[in-house]
Amino acid sequence: MTTDLVSLRRTFHAHAELAFTEVWTAATIRRELSALADLPGVQLRTGPAVLDPGAAARYPSTEELDAAAQRAIDAGIQPELARRVAREGTAVVLDIRGDRPGPVTAFRADIDGLPLEESDDDAHLPAREGFASIWPTMHACGHDGHAALGLGLAAALAADRDFPGTVRILFQPAEEVVRGARPMIAAGLADDVDQLIGLHLGEGLPAGDLAAGSHGLQATQKFEVTFRGVAAHAAGAPQEGRNALAAAAQATLGILAIRRDARGATTVNVGTLHAGRQSNIVPDRAELSAEVRSDSAEACDQLMERARRVVEGAALAWEVEAEVEVTGQATTLVCDDELVDRCLAAARQVRTEGTRYRSVPMPASDDLSLWAEAVQARGGQSTYAVVGASSPAPHHHSLFDLDESCLPVALAWMERIIRSGPEQPQDADAVPKPQKGAGA
Repeated sequence: MTTDLVSLRRTFHAHAELAFTEVWTAATIRRELSALADLPGVQLRTGPAVLDPGAAARYPSTEELDAAAQRAIDAGIQPELARRVAREGTAVVLDIRGDRPGPVTAFRADIDGLPLEESDDDAHLPAREGFASIWPTMHACGHDGHAALGLGLAAALAADRDFPGTVRILFQPAEEVVRGARPMIAAGLADDVDQLIGLHLGEGLPAGDLAAGSHGLQATQKFEVTFRGVAAHAAGAPQEGRNALAAAAQATLGILAIRRDARGATTVNVGTLHAGRQSNIVPDRAELSAEVRSDSAEACDQLMERARRVVEGAALAWEVEAEVEVTGQATTLVCDDELVDRCLAAARQVRTEGTRYRSVPMPASDDLSLWAEAVQARGGQSTYAVVGASSPAPHHHSLFDLDESCLPVALAWMERIIRSGPEQPQDADAVPKPQKGAGA
């Protein structure tokens, strides 16, 4: 198994893939972990046991999955493995049982990229060093590093099982569209988890900085609206037509004008609008995609209800039909003090010249919140930690990158947290550092 974190990260970076079609990525993770699968105390799981496609919004079609498999084959994945991954799903889970009794600790590593073309500027390290994405997609949020860390942690713990309890490493697809956590939770992977650790690289912090928790994670609902009207000649018989584009345009302005909510910070956005055939035909179909967010789950739900009313009103005004589909969602997350304190104490035992923080702002959305919700509902604890990466550009930017020196620091920290166990002494003294966030 490859244990060079930088090499792993660069390999994943060069092969960024989108939600639920991460066939090359998942096949590579499976191949790497297969070297550990026969070791004592290690269990590798894939397929329906770790992901329920029926619980996933907008799961890819057979044709889309076949295309992803062929893309992976063309990029060097063994054909049988690529097709099996496409058929079974791209989630991968590894359980490692320690030599001492203790809790079940889950570590989430998200693996998907973004629909973004990577910069070819020579100042951009992946372009200069030859590991920029070979496809018109990009790891612009650090998930390449997260996947590498998941493999590094698996190798370290499987080689030396001197730790309490069981560690479950969750290689999760589709975080960027907040669709990947729910079908894995539906497969039962949170049912016995006592503590959940999420980790994000970057978030505006310098390389070497460690934050044991984060705050401000936002609830979100992503949705798509389809308007269906009636086509007609725009000049010869406009009265026979029903203009779906006009309804979509009115809905767009109405959604953007939704009043905000004093219960929390709120944002709304319409990201895409597609409609029409040509200028002399009344458009009979229009599609828009949008999102609402808030650091209050209740306010987010209210924003979504208002968006639905806006859509209904626009459809009624233009005499068209409209269908709203929620395609992804996440909720807020409050880190548990006890787990945060233990992570902070472990951070102070890691060799780094960076600053340790108890918590930093993360004004973003992430379906790690759904994992946390499921774990906390049964009495467990959760945190979302951050490791600085001195990123030269913001998350979701074509020049985003990681200072790769953050990788061994992050691995050492996660390993320290796990090996120390729940008896780790508490240490709660640190001051949050305000930074901009990232996420889905």
